[in-house]
Amino acid sequence: MEPTIEHRMTFVSDNLVEQIIEGRKTASVSTLESLLEEEEYDSPLVVGWHYTVYDSQKQPRVVIRVLAMELCRWDAIPERLWRGETNDNADEFREDHLGFFENPADDFEFAAYYFERVKVLA
Repeated sequence: MEPTIEHRMTFVSDNLVEQIIEGRKTASVSTLESLLEEEEYDSPLVVGWHYTVYDSQKQPRVVIRVLAMELCRWDAIPERLWRGETNDNADEFREDHLGFFENPADDFEFAAYYFERVKVLA
C-alpha cells in the first residue's frame, strides 16, 4: 500500500520534466550515495512509490511511479536505460551524463530507475 506521506522529486532541468510530461522520458539515474538522501524536494527512491515531480520554480508538474531499479556500470549501459533517457544509443547516454557523474571510469556503478507517468498536474 502506498504510504500517505508525499514523496517529491526534482530533475536537473525543466527540459527533463517536460520530457516526462510528454511521456518520452521513462528512466533516470542516481549515484549510489544519493539513493537514500532526503532533501526538501527530493525523497529517497523506493520502487512502487509515487513521486510528485517539481520544476525549477518548485511547482508540482507531474506524478510518476517508480517501477524498477537496477545497478548499472558505465561500460555496460542497458538499452532500456538509454532509450528511457531519450537517447539514441549508449554512447549518447554516456556523453549526456559525463558531467553529471563527473567523468566516471568504466567500472563506475550507479543506479538506474524506471518509472511511469501517472498524472500530469495543472
